[in-house]
Amino acid sequence: MPDYTILLIDYEPRSIERTRRPLIEAGWSVVVAKDGLAGIKTFHDLAPSLVLVEAMIPKKHGFEVCQEIKKSAQGKRTPVVILTAVYRGRKYRSQAVHLYGCDEYLEKPIGDEQLVAAIRRLLPAPAQPETGPAERESLDSATEQEILARLDALLPGDDAPKSASG
Repeated sequence: MPDYTILLIDYEPRSIERTRRPLIEAGWSVVVAKDGLAGIKTFHDLAPSLVLVEAMIPKKHGFEVCQEIKKSAQGKRTPVVILTAVYRGRKYRSQAVHLYGCDEYLEKPIGDEQLVAAIRRLLPAPAQPETGPAERESLDSATEQEILARLDALLPGDDAPKSASG
């Protein structure tokens, strides 16, 4: 998994821990800022892979934090997720996405699996290594038997026939 850092902007200790734990278990680094102004400063200093911001935070509202982050060049490329237990329903979700620019709007309580899945959808997938030219050439000149032997070595065993002729 690539080395992703998530900025969590929240002030309430239980909420921070409830959100932070599954992210760390999923293999991400988590940095916490405890108010809106500190969150914006940390965003610019850290350049995180993703921002999770609680809607109700001190010094600057989470919706405004999202909007300010999204106005910056770096923020346009960084997914921002707003978490809330207060602002529920389609009206708030629509405002968060269309007026403030968040990439995802999650209402609490949210399960660990749901949270991790939402973040995985927003983070870029790890780059897959390409097959080098030498590997492609060796497959181009390989016999069917050699290709099947390579596949057998790579894939878990099954009882399917090895070829149409055998």
